[in-house]
Amino acid sequence: MKIKELFSMQSELNMRIVKEHNLDNSSLFEQRRLAFLVELGELANETRCFKYWSKRPASEKEVILEEYVDGLHFVLSIGLDLGFNEVKMTDEVDLSEKMDKIDINSLFLTLYQNGSRSLSNDEFQTFFDEFLGLGVKLGFTFEEIEAAYFEKNAVNHKRQDTGY
Repeated sequence: MKIKELFSMQSELNMRIVKEHNLDNSSLFEQRRLAFLVELGELANETRCFKYWSKRPASEKEVILEEYVDGLHFVLSIGLDLGFNEVKMTDEVDLSEKMDKIDINSLFLTLYQNGSRSLSNDEFQTFFDEFLGLGVKLGFTFEEIEAAYFEKNAVNHKRQDTGY
């Protein structure tokens, strides 16, 4: 996965939004964290992993991937706000093995906790790994995540073109 490229693309989108909406980039950190939490909730809702009372299945894989990538946009933005433009990549196989041992509901809760507080550099790396691990746990490959990010980033730029 081309993490540095994802950070660069996210930075470009963030700067465009800040400029076109006359915002102060430094004042958006709390909003980005809240946006991440909202997107994480939307993702959990589509997976239905916590809905023990329901027999309805999870949404289609494409819907879940789109919600996941919406969250990734804000994970990258949070990282940029903390001064990151790349992180160490965990091996996909190692991450998959690690995620096999973690309950998906526990993973969502951990991401909620970490996404709602200020993070040190080491903590952001863990947060990033956990979010990437969630994608793997949901059955996505790094290639699928990256391709979906590229697609959604282009959609987000088109939305800015049309005054979204």
